Amino acid sequence: MTIVSTAALTTSTSAIVSEFSGGSSSNVAMFIGIGLVKDSDAVFFQYQNEGEQPVALLQPSGKHLSTLANVTLVDVSIYEPRDEYNTLKVNITLESSSGTQVMVTSGLTTFWSQSVVGGLLAMLKGGDLTCPFSLDTWRGSKGKIKPCFGAVKVNRESMRNNELYNALCDARADSNKQLVETIMRDAVEVLNAALNVTPAVVTLDEVTEKVSADF
Repeated sequence: MTIVSTAALTTSTSAIVSEFSGGSSSNVAMFIGIGLVKDSDAVFFQYQNEGEQPVALLQPSGKHLSTLANVTLVDVSIYEPRDEYNTLKVNITLESSSGTQVMVTSGLTTFWSQSVVGGLLAMLKGGDLTCPFSLDTWRGSKGKIKPCFGAVKVNRESMRNNELYNALCDARADSNKQLVETIMRDAVEVLNAALNVTPAVVTLDEVTEKVSADF
C-alpha cells in the first residue's frame, strides 16, 4: 500500500481519528475519507487539520490512488456523531503488509459502504475475514454528482454477498431509507462480532446463520 502522503499525524488530525473511532488513535497512521471533494476525480482523501481541505492521495507516478492493495481487516464499526446532521459513518481499519494502519470512513448508507461491507461479508462466509485483500474504489460515470463505489478483491476476484445485495436493492426500490440503514447496521454488527470475539463465543456457523436470517 504505497501512498505519497505519509506524514505523521498532527495533534489535530490525531484528535479527529480518536473522535471518529470512539477511542484511542495510537495505532492509526492516516485517516482517509471517500470522495470528499465532489468535483475531483480522486477517490481517497486524507483528512487534515481542522479548517483545512482534505488532500487527495496520489501514487508515486502522480496518478490518483484508487486501490489499497494487500491489506488486512483490523476493525469495522459505526460512528454516530450525535450532532444536528447525524451522518452515520462506517469506519474500516486496515493494516498494510508492513504493519501500517489506516482508517477508511464513508457514510454508512453510501453505495461505497454497501459494496465494501458486502464484500467483507462474502469473505466471512468464505471462512477467512482476515486474509489479505485489495480495496478498489472508483467514481460512477453517470449523473452530475458521481458517487463512489468500492470492491473487495481476493486474488483479483471480487467478493460479493448476494443476500445483502438483494436486500439493499429491495429497500432502495421501496425508497425505504430506514430499512437500508437497519440492514447496514446489522451487517456491520456481524462483522464486528466476528473480529472481536473468540471462536468459543461466536462461531462461524452462528455468524453466517445471523447473516442469512437478517438478509
